[in-house]
Amino acid sequence: VRNVGRYRVRLADKCCDFQEYIDTTYRTAMSYEPFSCLGSARNELIVEIFQKISGFLSALGSYFVVSDIARKVWHGKATDPYQRFMVGLSLYDIIFSSMFFLGAWLTPKETGWLWAVGNT
Repeated sequence: VRNVGRYRVRLADKCCDFQEYIDTTYRTAMSYEPFSCLGSARNELIVEIFQKISGFLSALGSYFVVSDIARKVWHGKATDPYQRFMVGLSLYDIIFSSMFFLGAWLTPKETGWLWAVGNT
């Protein structure tokens, strides 16, 4: 008998059962019913398109805020705390929006989601 993680396994006759258990658990965790919460492929397509458009526009707007304030700093003009606060928020929004934009593409293709091309 040997402890493997939190499971106790007899090495001689239970190794195959343990591996089968792990495989079954992994398949269950990775199983996904396409369109389960959106109703149809059309709804999933609409949601994906809106996520990509809104993520891109949000990142673009935040980029303009950061570039405007960076231009002021570059030319030696003073910035007030509000502008520095907005730079921090905008940098965070660029990161968040880019993940929102890339979301479905980063999802493993085994999930069955629309436009999922990532790996596991």
